[in-house]
Amino acid sequence: MNAHDIKQWIVENKKIPELLEDLGCQHVKYHSDNYITCANPPPGDNKQAVTVYLPNLNVVNYTRDLPQPSDIFTLVEYYKNINFFYSLRYVCELFGLDLYKDINADLPESLKITKMLKRMNSGETENDQDTPIKVIPDSILSYYRPFVNDFWLKDGVHYDVQREWELGYDEYTNRITIPIRDELGNLCGVKGRIFKKEITDDELKYYYLEPCPRRKILYGLYKTFSYIKESNWAYIGEAEKFCHQLWSYGYKNSVATSGDEVSDTQIEKLSRLGVPVCFAFDQDITQEKIEKIAKRFIEGIEVWAIYDKGGILEAKESPSDNLEKWKHLVKNNVYKIR
Repeated sequence: MNAHDIKQWIVENKKIPELLEDLGCQHVKYHSDNYITCANPPPGDNKQAVTVYLPNLNVVNYTRDLPQPSDIFTLVEYYKNINFFYSLRYVCELFGLDLYKDINADLPESLKITKMLKRMNSGETENDQDTPIKVIPDSILSYYRPFVNDFWLKDGVHYDVQREWELGYDEYTNRITIPIRDELGNLCGVKGRIFKKEITDDELKYYYLEPCPRRKILYGLYKTFSYIKESNWAYIGEAEKFCHQLWSYGYKNSVATSGDEVSDTQIEKLSRLGVPVCFAFDQDITQEKIEKIAKRFIEGIEVWAIYDKGGILEAKESPSDNLEKWKHLVKNNVYKIR
């Protein structure tokens, strides 16, 4: 379930008053079918300090400094001092919902076919929107050897960083293993990178040993969230190794989108960070493409990007592949898009 699904369930089941009261709000009152007002938790005594609008659950708090735009999850974040991802879990636990439920599983076959046809017509794949995140047991990682590797080391990822990010080796497929955890730290996939430099046309560079919907996850955020908030800045890279390299360089405020196609789910999650975001995609990604991605963010979110206008990167090189180049780009080639 994503934020939209949870909101829809709350509205349909008229659970707003129960949620507000659980948060400590008082004087909860419906005003027709359009909005609900309440007071902030004690010592708040203004009975109309908070307005929750229906059915989108957008929120205005007239006596507290909430970011705008805000919604019911922003309110949960503020009152409980947790981040957006934990606010989703809080609401699900309160109402006995399964955060990882596949909401499409119970749809009638006719609706499933309609959704499939719409997806095909738009050119999207199933993983773009319909495949749910599924938690898998951590014991799966015991199938792989806990080995560090010189291949990653040559790309700037120190041995201790490889261990900290749980990298390993699958001897059956000859792949470096990269555990994929969601924003709550739950294991939901394992990605394998073939352990060789030169790759033939019939070989896959990356392959998911344990499949997961990569476009629904911001890789690394479960480890980097506090550093992102502390620095008030987030670097966004393509590959998971981007986070490993930056961690080795001392930059711990990064996430990866696992590809150059950024999904709506990932954009919402980036927006929920509440900090400026800076794209640092590979050299072959055009400025035009980054600008198109930036336009999909809501107003109020600062979007920046690293552009190699000096031509120091090689073809398809990531800005993070070389520490000295990274330092140069961060110092000289960071540009505000919007």
